[in-house]
Amino acid sequence: MIETKAPLPVPPPQPPIHPEVLTHLHTLHVGPNEAAVIQTETDYVGPNRELMTPTDPIPSMPSSPPQFLQADPGDRAPPFEQIVTALVQYDVDAQITHIARKEEEEQRTPLPTGPQPGVHPSPGWLANFEEAAIHYIFQIPNSSGSYKIAPYMAINWNTTSLELLGTHGRGCPIHAKHLHAREDKFPRLAFDHCQEFFFANNETHSDSVDWAMQQEGDDTLCAEVIRHQAARTKVIRRARQVAELREQLADDQHTLNQVTCCLAKVNAYCCLHRHITNTLTSTTSSLSPRHIAHIKELVDDPWCYTSNKSSSECLWCRREGHTMEHCVLLCICDLCRAQGHLEENCFQPHTRCVSFQPCHVPLLHTHHHRHSCPSTIAIKRS
Repeated sequence: MIETKAPLPVPPPQPPIHPEVLTHLHTLHVGPNEAAVIQTETDYVGPNRELMTPTDPIPSMPSSPPQFLQADPGDRAPPFEQIVTALVQYDVDAQITHIARKEEEEQRTPLPTGPQPGVHPSPGWLANFEEAAIHYIFQIPNSSGSYKIAPYMAINWNTTSLELLGTHGRGCPIHAKHLHAREDKFPRLAFDHCQEFFFANNETHSDSVDWAMQQEGDDTLCAEVIRHQAARTKVIRRARQVAELREQLADDQHTLNQVTCCLAKVNAYCCLHRHITNTLTSTTSSLSPRHIAHIKELVDDPWCYTSNKSSSECLWCRREGHTMEHCVLLCICDLCRAQGHLEENCFQPHTRCVSFQPCHVPLLHTHHHRHSCPSTIAIKRS
């Protein structure tokens, strides 16, 4: 007897799967006191019908706003200005932290040592080549011994004579030369005293000259003006020093004249001249006979000093006939206390003579008898 089995039930047709979404995993999690929850993991299909798996997880939003956005719990909603201010401050703090971290990393990284041609030296230096133009023609030697125009330039403003600095790069030797202005292509006349005074410093118009230089914008012209002002200041300082020294020289000459008068009062010349003329011999002294004869020849000549003056040369005016301490450009006449001449050429020699005092003018003076002397003491020459 043949048994027939009941036909298996045919499963209902499955709904068509959407071509864009494929569900490949279904997991059922049921807790002891929870309802069944189905979690579905879904892959997305790209335009070529290939599976795409996200590489970055989708960030989850926090359950509460950040600390810097939290406002007073009593407020229903923080004001809009407060939120914007907090966001801006947060961005600024983050940027400062990033910069500080970057600087710390740069400090930890060892910098290369030694010359680095072609690398910008440091702040304050400028590139000499910009837009196919050269600012300064300054040739400096390179490592091979040849010369080339310096690629980096700077100006040393810390001196009264401005210098132009040039180098090949960071750590390379620095070469310097004086910075001068470019000459005009047309010949120009020399300045007179008024035009020269225009560039003087510490004057009423000096501020306007500085403003005009800023408007001109030429560093080389500014260097020439600064150099001129420094030289003028030095000349003024030296002139004042010379004037002070001339006053001191006049005082010293006056002291010398007073000491000479004291020697004249004690008749020192006659006392010592008598010994040289009468008792000076090779037996009474250690001098040789030839030297003694030459000394007596000079002492017996009343104009012996003229031969010494004619053979000398002044170190101040570069003229012969007088020494530097008797130069009319430095000294003051001790007879009349005037400038421009010496005692031997004084036209008013009796200016300082006083009655009841001896005359200060030598008897052999050129103008001794041409003017009256107020002194009433007559001294006859023996």
